[in-house]
Amino acid sequence: MPVPSPIPRVRASDARRVRDLLRIAIAGRSRIRGLLPREDELMIGYGVPRSSVRAALALLSEEGLLRPGPAAHRIVAKPDYPGRISVVADPGERPRPLERSGIAAPDVLAAWLGVPAGSPCLRVECVARTAGGGAVLETHYVAAPAAADLLTVPDTGPFDRLLAEAHLRPGAIRARSGPVPADPDAATLLGVPAGTPLLGVERTLTGPDGRVLAAGVLRARPGTAVPSARDHPESSARTASSESASAGVLSGR
Repeated sequence: MPVPSPIPRVRASDARRVRDLLRIAIAGRSRIRGLLPREDELMIGYGVPRSSVRAALALLSEEGLLRPGPAAHRIVAKPDYPGRISVVADPGERPRPLERSGIAAPDVLAAWLGVPAGSPCLRVECVARTAGGGAVLETHYVAAPAAADLLTVPDTGPFDRLLAEAHLRPGAIRARSGPVPADPDAATLLGVPAGTPLLGVERTLTGPDGRVLAAGVLRARPGTAVPSARDHPESSARTASSESASAGVLSGR
């Protein structure tokens, strides 16, 4: 069962986000076995302290995806994404905002968004009630110029509604989903014990021109999922290509 990091002063949300993006990169690898970059490389690439990197790697190891090594962690398995399920926030409930900040996109996120590495992007995070009466932890990433448009509207509603208010209406939503154990940070935010199976969703919203508007990582309590209603095959194929490209930034050694 996942346990809180023993390293003092680790920022749990940073560790969780690094874990999420590394998980996406591992999932997209054509070859399962290989080494992740070393800790110092990950510190620089993700802009977080070593304690956050170590906590993120520990979470992935606990999930059975990595095996610690003398110099770097070896990838021993890939995440399982058996479904194409999305999660819908209740439009009548105001989410609990957690963070709205600017970051420089690390390689994995940049490839996912289809922008150069290091590009400025907006990170929006909240805990929302779902249409099914549960809760979902949402972390969304939006690159320029859409990020500038999103910043013009108050952060007072579900993310999809904020996009609509900023006149950023996606032409298609591409989602993939699978089981993910609740890390201590997500467990606290969702009100479940650490290790509880959650529905993990990674989704991409594309505009009518096929460009990525936003990419998101969602962690929902059991029983809060509904099928995505706007998954268009053409945009899905385009987005799947972008998602698989994220794997290429982590070359095996």
